[in-house]
Amino acid sequence: MLKKSTLVLFLALASFVSNAQQGWFKQKINAKVTVGFPLEPKKVNENSYVVKDADENIYVLTSLDMLAVTKMSLEEFNSGIVTQQFADEFLSGLAPSMPAYTFKDIKITKIKDQVVYQIEGRDDKNQATIYFNIFFIDGFSYSVTCMHKDGKPTRTRDLFLTNIYISK
Repeated sequence: MLKKSTLVLFLALASFVSNAQQGWFKQKINAKVTVGFPLEPKKVNENSYVVKDADENIYVLTSLDMLAVTKMSLEEFNSGIVTQQFADEFLSGLAPSMPAYTFKDIKITKIKDQVVYQIEGRDDKNQATIYFNIFFIDGFSYSVTCMHKDGKPTRTRDLFLTNIYISK
């Protein structure tokens, strides 16, 4: 079930610091979540926004109702996401949908008081790295993702990965 949910999340992706950066575009995702992009993103489907900058970095936000996909209650889901086993299963569902990438171990952390999975994958052939910060809020996942080419500036990437605003 979890592999299915991560596959759905990242198929949507493939279709394509709490301070706002001056000139960044704030994209409202829903009543509770807004994400800051370096440029105005394009809505590619009901759940995803994407933009490519002048340095050819690609910034993506994908959201998914994890409760609907996993058929778990919010309580079950919230207790599961903090475990390494759940995180490892999540990554095992993601990896096959992105076969060009070799993924490092998933890290569970907290950003802005939310559980976050930090994932990094490497595509040596295309000399690119993909970075995910996947926030879990009220049973939804919000994948803040940057695809970064080697040799390109990283400042915008690092800011984007945490540029999420959560209303109470």
